[in-house]
Amino acid sequence: MEQQVAIITGAAAGIGKAVAQLLVEKGWFAFLFDQNKDLLSRAVQEDFPVGSTEYYCGNAAKKANVEAAFNTCVKQTGRVDALVSVVGSMEKVRFLDLSEEQWDQSIAVNLKSTFLWGQMAANWMVDHHVNGSIVNIGCMRASLVSHDMAAYVAAKGGVRSLTKAMAVELSSYDINVNAVEPGRTMTELLVNHAKNESGLNMRQDMIPLKRFAQPREIAQTVAFLISKEAKYITGAVIPVDGGYTIEKK
Repeated sequence: MEQQVAIITGAAAGIGKAVAQLLVEKGWFAFLFDQNKDLLSRAVQEDFPVGSTEYYCGNAAKKANVEAAFNTCVKQTGRVDALVSVVGSMEKVRFLDLSEEQWDQSIAVNLKSTFLWGQMAANWMVDHHVNGSIVNIGCMRASLVSHDMAAYVAAKGGVRSLTKAMAVELSSYDINVNAVEPGRTMTELLVNHAKNESGLNMRQDMIPLKRFAQPREIAQTVAFLISKEAKYITGAVIPVDGGYTIEKK
């Protein structure tokens, strides 16, 4: 395939789908990965031009699933130029009530998946002498902690540190690794946590720019980080949060 190829995890909706759509617009071929088969197949059929994508459904925290998906991508396209790890989920649970299973699930979905996909892509890039790019999607909660999200913030803090460790180890192969930490972004996840319009308004008022990010705005930062213009940037953690993490209310 002559087109550059990007793998995007968590691509069935929200930020992941927005990243895939923007990259396709810019001429990339997008290989989409998600656990929700119905949502992913519908997105491919309805939201992307014919022939611009392929997809694979699986669990991003299971090595066998990651390996099978990656091998499918390489078999179909012959190349991987970028990886964007978006998969993540948050369940609010009071720390004193947090079960071992809930902890393990959050770490697996939000951190282990980033490790598995990152290692898989990096090994292939090294073996095939590809000076590729990896972007991990973190969260402002890596540094700005709130109630009832101990497992989530621990995982996202891990994503931030893992990104820097990956950047150091892969720098000698000219593979750059960065992270984007979105603030409150208008996705289904945000709407579900806010529960109602007053909850949304309250959250929006806490943002210095007084609005939520749109998924495409996060995608634009990702697109820059995997472009040739950003090849000298590595180990960076870029907040895209409307100023949320710099103003204390």
